[in-house]
Amino acid sequence: MSELPRLSNREWDVLKLLLQGKSNKLIASSLSISDRTVEFHLKNIYAKFQVSSRIELILKLWNATGGLESLKLGHSTVADMGEIAENRDRLNLRVSWAKSFREAVSIIGKEMDMKKLLISKHVLVGVITTLFTGLLWTSALLYSQYLFLGEIKAWIAPLITVWVIIGLTIGLIGKRFGNTLRRVFFSALFGAGLSPFTIIPLLMFVVLTIGKMAEWFGLIDPATMPNDVATNLAMIAMITIWLFAGLFIGIMLLFLTFKKPEQASVQAQISEQSL
Repeated sequence: MSELPRLSNREWDVLKLLLQGKSNKLIASSLSISDRTVEFHLKNIYAKFQVSSRIELILKLWNATGGLESLKLGHSTVADMGEIAENRDRLNLRVSWAKSFREAVSIIGKEMDMKKLLISKHVLVGVITTLFTGLLWTSALLYSQYLFLGEIKAWIAPLITVWVIIGLTIGLIGKRFGNTLRRVFFSALFGAGLSPFTIIPLLMFVVLTIGKMAEWFGLIDPATMPNDVATNLAMIAMITIWLFAGLFIGIMLLFLTFKKPEQASVQAQISEQSL
């Protein structure tokens, strides 16, 4: 465990607020000082800890203190009563600062857990499955000439974004709740694969109904609306439906359980015997 550098009281105040996640402006407002003064104190703090950023400072503090135990101790032992009083004041500053430090470390831990989730096999399986399924759908529509390449070229990026969001969400939820990779795969497959079948019914019964209501209230006029605007609105509606329908189907399949007939009959017999 290495000894912490000696900071002034104002530098400890700045450090405490920094570890609460506050920006330079918020630190300046809290301490009633200027932004340049905050930058001056931060420069001195970075120099004393020999770091160049907030993250490096937090990590160095963690390594230097060996956790938080050393923060409860004075960093020097003196016999002089004046220095003892000074250490006591610094101790109070460190104890209050330790809470902020603990919160900062907790936030970093949560961010690292999220990074682990994002690079997990569940997320990878979900994203790859939805991308593959979406590309298959697009290829099938192009091959059957329901869509043409010139019409869909501008919407490739939004479609890929929707497929990634569906796969990412299903993978994250599957990982969080301990689903198997096979369940994540089939949930992503059917989520991205079945949701296009809901586009036409939802367009007919929901989107067109909303459009008629907008026309009735005088918000739009289909007779004067340019064709490209109408086409763009229709594509936006279809992509949005694909997104939400895919998320709904995929997440529902993650938690849907199927019982085998034998198991169901055995459970029924057990319940009858208990009665």
